[in-house]
Amino acid sequence: MNVVEKCSFERLRQYGSGRVFSELDLRSVKFSSCTLSQHDDPGFGLVVRDSTLRNCAFSACVMAGVKLDNVVIEGARFSRSSVTGCAFENVTLRGKIGQLILGGPVRSLPPEMFKAFSEALVDFYRDVDWALDISDAVFSDAAIRAVPGELIRRNPERHFLIRRHNREVVLSLPDAPDLVKAYFRDFDLTPFDSMMAVAAQGSKNFEKQLVDLQWLRERGLAE
Repeated sequence: MNVVEKCSFERLRQYGSGRVFSELDLRSVKFSSCTLSQHDDPGFGLVVRDSTLRNCAFSACVMAGVKLDNVVIEGARFSRSSVTGCAFENVTLRGKIGQLILGGPVRSLPPEMFKAFSEALVDFYRDVDWALDISDAVFSDAAIRAVPGELIRRNPERHFLIRRHNREVVLSLPDAPDLVKAYFRDFDLTPFDSMMAVAAQGSKNFEKQLVDLQWLRERGLAE
């Protein structure tokens, strides 16, 4: 493993596919205004694999179109950073993660490329045993829109599997909590038919989020 510890990097740039970063052990590393992205290879040839990140911080960073394979993230802080159109295989999140938003392919892509990346993500996950393990992660906020919920290992006490086929039912219920409706509207932003709804344990609104999502489970609309 290549150990990098207590360093700061600013404006690192890796654009384009055809590069593999592997066997990294990053410890308390700070990244500012850094980019790891590609927007023209739906085969996800920009790869991070067999690596561990411990207590790293990301400020104004961008990751897009990257495949992460066998990666462990133990504690992380994300500020004004984005993760879009990435593919995850056997990626574990542990400890305090802060805010994490995993979106689909960048909407500003040309329509044909946006379609190609969306279809490539669907194809990719057909051969994945599990994508993410969030069972021991503590989020301040989380929206995991671009990973099939069925492929996420979770703590069922605060993580709720929801399915697209219940969308219209939920949105038609006048007493459905706003958080619940927001999650089901997010199916408009993903090609997948299942999603993980997260009661963020590190949020000051955790208890209310938990009650709202349990409302779904009590009605057989979440697993």
